[in-house]
Amino acid sequence: MRKRQSPLVRDTDTGSLLELLMVIAVVTILVNRAFLAAVGYPQISPGDLHIAHMLWGGFLMLIALVMVFRYWNPSVRRLAAFFGGMGFGLFIDELGKFVTDNNDYFYKPTIAVIYVIFILMYLLFRGFAEKSELSSRELLVNNQLRRNLGDMHDTSSKLLKWYDAVKDKFEESFDRTIAIKGLVPVLMTVFVFLNLTQLGIIFGLISPGWLPVNDTSGMSIIGIVISGLLVVAGVLTLRRSVYHAFQWFKRSVLVSIFITQIFLFYQSQLTAIWGLAIDLIFYAGIENYLRKKAV
Repeated sequence: MRKRQSPLVRDTDTGSLLELLMVIAVVTILVNRAFLAAVGYPQISPGDLHIAHMLWGGFLMLIALVMVFRYWNPSVRRLAAFFGGMGFGLFIDELGKFVTDNNDYFYKPTIAVIYVIFILMYLLFRGFAEKSELSSRELLVNNQLRRNLGDMHDTSSKLLKWYDAVKDKFEESFDRTIAIKGLVPVLMTVFVFLNLTQLGIIFGLISPGWLPVNDTSGMSIIGIVISGLLVVAGVLTLRRSVYHAFQWFKRSVLVSIFITQIFLFYQSQLTAIWGLAIDLIFYAGIENYLRKKAV
């Protein structure tokens, strides 16, 4: 039986637009929290009113929706993703106020919950971007649209030009850095050392004062143990296959990103961002090696 063709037409820019939305949302939260901390958490409170920044977030998301509803141009839809990301970041940043009975912006689990939300968004968006290939009909519609209206980079928006310039510069610098001869082996040596050291501390084999775990939550310790055991598996595999060892290392980093970091964000709030940044650097080094070997 012939498969029925879906009447829905997907956008070829879906992955890029959702990536832009997520990146801007994360940056908005970090910049907003840093700004509020720097200026002492001021409030816009004329009279008896309190204008929370969640409202500005809702306003920006409304602007993004209106842009999408009014224009077909891919460049306008990309600008809408930018505003939508800013709006969502401002909105979700105030989550603590709406899950507590005393409107507590500083509610401790907030950052961990926001982190989980972004993980779920990432997995969902990645599923959208990597779903089955577009049909010939979908490709035809997308090609015709872009032939008549230009692609998503045909824009005069200074915001998007600034974003593209920063992104290109970052990617260029990162690719150049990660390609430095010998850097990936050094990164992996540090990665293995840190994981095995943490594993040794947890099992009481060593006790260096520079890496305390007394204040670490039980769930974080479980994640650290799993990551450490995966690293041990990788080390034991090194002699037989460096490629497969790196696969084990990749699993270890993913456990840290998707499990351990959740509880570290709960415990340490935004200071856990540094641990996540280190995990992402390790992940980039591993992916760089695996990608080269797969070619």
